[in-house]
Amino acid sequence: MIDLHCHILPEVDDGAASEEESCLMARMAAESGVTALAATPHCGVPGQFENFADERLMDSFTGLERLLEREGIPLRLYTGMEVFVTEQTPRHLREGRLLTLGGSRYLLVEFGFDEEPDFAERMLGELLEADVVPVVAHPERYHFVQPRPERLLRWAEMGCALQVNKGSLLGRFGRRAAQTARWCLGEGCVHLLGSDAHSPWRRTTRMEEAWAYAADFDSPEIADFLLRDNPRRILEDRPVRPVLAEF
Repeated sequence: MIDLHCHILPEVDDGAASEEESCLMARMAAESGVTALAATPHCGVPGQFENFADERLMDSFTGLERLLEREGIPLRLYTGMEVFVTEQTPRHLREGRLLTLGGSRYLLVEFGFDEEPDFAERMLGELLEADVVPVVAHPERYHFVQPRPERLLRWAEMGCALQVNKGSLLGRFGRRAAQTARWCLGEGCVHLLGSDAHSPWRRTTRMEEAWAYAADFDSPEIADFLLRDNPRRILEDRPVRPVLAEF
């Protein structure tokens, strides 16, 4: 499996608080069947986390990569970030301050839970026009999506990729997030599943539960598609498709 949403970099956001926690998260991922993982620290969250691409952040990636090698953890690490979308995001992209997933044209983005839907769609359109493919993190958790999940069909039609959280499917973010995540899976309006892991103890990197849920809900083929095939296509900078277009 490949996990493209994980807060595993130590001491940069509300994820791993130390190198020890990062190693625990990496071991847990590898033991659960994950072979590759994108480190995606929060970026551009107003008043909280900046983490724009700079020497300090790249040193953090490199340091973690070397640490995993020293510890003998069989997990390939890719660069990335979870970009909080604001009016400034297209400018930050033009200035080279944002890291796509593994250097591809796919950019992991998130919105405020109470964002205006018109703003979200406009910004997704601007990013697509800038020749990046937005990978929308946990759309099932957005309050403006939950009453009208069919909005996500429009986003998929626009060319965005939709990433559902493992924890949402398993009911760990409340009933409405679970219902919307399961709607996404049932309607085939999803491209990939991610851990959105933040620690070794809560919201972890273990992904076998996500695979088992998708396999039981739909089929093992769809579980592989969401947790291996589409994530690999993203890292290889190839086109991805939602479940509904593939099966």
